[in-house]
Amino acid sequence: MRNSIAGRLVIALAMLVVAIYFIAPTLYYFNLDAESLKEVRQKPETFRSKVPALFGTSHIVPGLDLQGGVSMVLGIDLDKALSDKTRRVANRMRNELENEKVDFNEVKHVINDSGLDRVVASIGASGVDAFEDLLDDGYPDLQLLSESGGEYTFRLQDDYVRQIRTQTVDQTRQTVQKRIDALGVTEPRIELRGSDQIQIQLPGYDNPEEAKNLIGRTAQLEFQMLDESSPFLSTVQGLPSYATLLGGGPGATITFPEDKLEDMQKFFRGKVPSGLTVKFGDYKEGELQTYLLKSNVELTGDDLSDAQVAQGTPTDPKPYVSLEFTPAGGKLFGDLTTKNVGKRMAIVLEDKVNSAPNITQPILGGRASITMGGGGNALREAKDLAFVLKSGALPAPVQFREERTVGASLGDASVNAGKLAAMIGVFAIFAFMAIYYRIAGLIAIIGLVFNISFVLAFLSMVGGTVTLPGLAGLLLTVGMAVDANIIIIERIREELRNGKRARAAVSAGYDHAYSAIVDANITTFIAAIVLLSFGTGLIKNFATLLAVGTVSSVVSAVFITRIFFDFYVRNNPEKVSV
Repeated sequence: MRNSIAGRLVIALAMLVVAIYFIAPTLYYFNLDAESLKEVRQKPETFRSKVPALFGTSHIVPGLDLQGGVSMVLGIDLDKALSDKTRRVANRMRNELENEKVDFNEVKHVINDSGLDRVVASIGASGVDAFEDLLDDGYPDLQLLSESGGEYTFRLQDDYVRQIRTQTVDQTRQTVQKRIDALGVTEPRIELRGSDQIQIQLPGYDNPEEAKNLIGRTAQLEFQMLDESSPFLSTVQGLPSYATLLGGGPGATITFPEDKLEDMQKFFRGKVPSGLTVKFGDYKEGELQTYLLKSNVELTGDDLSDAQVAQGTPTDPKPYVSLEFTPAGGKLFGDLTTKNVGKRMAIVLEDKVNSAPNITQPILGGRASITMGGGGNALREAKDLAFVLKSGALPAPVQFREERTVGASLGDASVNAGKLAAMIGVFAIFAFMAIYYRIAGLIAIIGLVFNISFVLAFLSMVGGTVTLPGLAGLLLTVGMAVDANIIIIERIREELRNGKRARAAVSAGYDHAYSAIVDANITTFIAAIVLLSFGTGLIKNFATLLAVGTVSSVVSAVFITRIFFDFYVRNNPEKVSV
């Protein structure tokens, strides 16, 4: 018996030592001065120098409500993603018809404001059979809506639409994660909310505008050739009064005030010839100009391998972003510039023409550049652009639907309030147990110390985040652990009143209390798992602490305190202090 108690006591103390080992980095983290804490938040790797080599660096991280930071909700424009996909399908269909020399009049992408966009193909009489064979072989994701006189109207299949939506959300989340990781934010929280939203929390980050600029930029980069043979812009009818036609024939452009961009986009809708598209870029301060481009996107940002900021020359000091293509992208770029010497190519960034340089000679080195505008922020804008290009483009535009900043002062106040509440709550529990249950109460307090140590050790080991609701969950598990100990002690009391000696009373008390303790904690654990599965943000943190604390409570109440009770009654006295 005595050897059994000694062995179990050694195991329990060893578990406590291990728990303290994992908690130590958290203690060092929370005792950093303000300057060191700021340094660690900006560069997490510097925490290694703040902790003795004996310990690891994984520690508990205070959540947004405890240390301040930025919280925002990104809404993903899934309709735009579907529209872009439909446009690419139309372009691919047109190219294949040309390559296969199928008789057709046009293939166009038709924007449908009330639903999914359409692909409309007008096929000549001699090309119908070849066209239908092409559809069977390469377009299983298109649904035929109507066919009359060689004019076919399609939309994307419902299953394919669902697939695109899911892929767009997943890709957006992954890209946002890359950009946030590059910011060096410690323990960000990135979670899906609903079917088209992403909730982002950046604890300790104090620059919301920079975060919005870097996270929310679409950074979609496309290279398209200008159409310099069509007189469309000079002959378009009904030009709005605020727009000005400059030049005539194929070289014409239309300028207009920048605040009329949306109106001009609507004006051109449905008017642009098949195979062409209209996009806009800077003309001069406050005005945009119109570019007529070929619909084919020859190259995209997906073909980039790197993007770096470079300073301009003394004669032209504007900074620029140097682009390096992948081997496959470099070959495409070289072929494109070789075939189009003497023509203009548009560099389209986020659906806006950044520049449209003339290709004077083939560019075979797999490199290109985007020159930034002038002004004091040009270098910063170049760095931001290089950053988002390297992290990849978002597959669809995003909008900031919610934004909230928690100040550092509120975080400090929350931490201090949480500490005070925890100290008062724990002290009140300890005092009650010691006064009311005496020695048995002290044993229960030892069990609580083990319980709290196990929970904190687990969180520290996995680098878990703790929020105010998380602290509430931790305190709730402490209360439940006390309840389990009270059940055990009361059963021991009952056995003593029935005339049993101390050792038998303790054994019977634990045996009879076991099922009640396990049943109560299983129901709590199930509730925590449900909250963890269906909750978001702060609710999940509460549920995590509750689930971990529930398991720890059972171990502490049933195993740990039993060791100390057995040690207390090892000589089998007639009376015990309960």
